Amino acid sequence: MGILKLSMINAINYKIIEDFVATIYSTDIDNFGNKSYYPAILKIISSVNLRSFKDENIICDDKTFCDTALGTNINAVARGLNLPRETTRRKVEELIRLNWVFKCNSELYVTKKWRAINYTNLNSLLEKVKRLSRALEKQSLIENQLKAS
Repeated sequence: MGILKLSMINAINYKIIEDFVATIYSTDIDNFGNKSYYPAILKIISSVNLRSFKDENIICDDKTFCDTALGTNINAVARGLNLPRETTRRKVEELIRLNWVFKCNSELYVTKKWRAINYTNLNSLLEKVKRLSRALEKQSLIENQLKAS
């Protein structure tokens, strides 16, 4: 479909896009309140963990996850977020105390608790992406019909 231009987005689709974007942020706010770095840190760790994850059940126990996922460290997270290492270390320690992150073999992993919540959130986002895709496709078909006539 190419690059979507703002002028192409009608009011209905604009609302769908806004709802999609708001879902991402409202879920983070709902889960973490004013702890703004928590979602970013968790998403960085999770992203690294899943690069080599072999098990099909993402909601497996932490031991299985540690055995099959790729671990990361505080330095990598700090670089990924462009934060000072010490700030990142303190935030990660808080996340460990809150049972969102765990250490295994000196590497960082997101807990089953995070994976379960994130799985649910991602499924919700996927449904919204599908809805957005259908709406934009419908709009594109209408625009193509108008051009053809």
